[in-house]
Amino acid sequence: MRIRSLWIVVSTLSMVGCATTTPVPPANPALATLTKRENLPGKPGCFLRSNFSGDWTVLNDTTLIVRAPLPKDAYVIKLFEPVTDLQFKQRLGFEDKEHSGEICNNGDDYLVIPDWQHRVPIVAVHALTAADQNALLQAAGKPLRHP
Repeated sequence: MRIRSLWIVVSTLSMVGCATTTPVPPANPALATLTKRENLPGKPGCFLRSNFSGDWTVLNDTTLIVRAPLPKDAYVIKLFEPVTDLQFKQRLGFEDKEHSGEICNNGDDYLVIPDWQHRVPIVAVHALTAADQNALLQAAGKPLRHP
């Protein structure tokens, strides 16, 4: 009888634990829509790898904004695969397959994460206007850039 009572108590507690867990909030639907490859704002473009001085903002684990060389020269970059904890990376770099010095929208370039020792293919690079940049930042809940 004691075993049965103990089993009932354990079963009840485990059900209570499941009922009280809080669900993970869904990702921002506006950001998810804006960062799909086919919906990226701006026009396909390129920037010089040498102009990138380490100014970037992570929108989600597959999308970031880089500024090269100045904050007004912004580009949204879409990655082929997610990079977990991208927002916590201290350094980022780029590698261009063609050795032209440009990071372009042609799918031949890589995001390089030095501490991770991994290259992630870039599937899109779009030049952004100030309004495009602010729309992405707002959808991601990040501080807006002012001209």
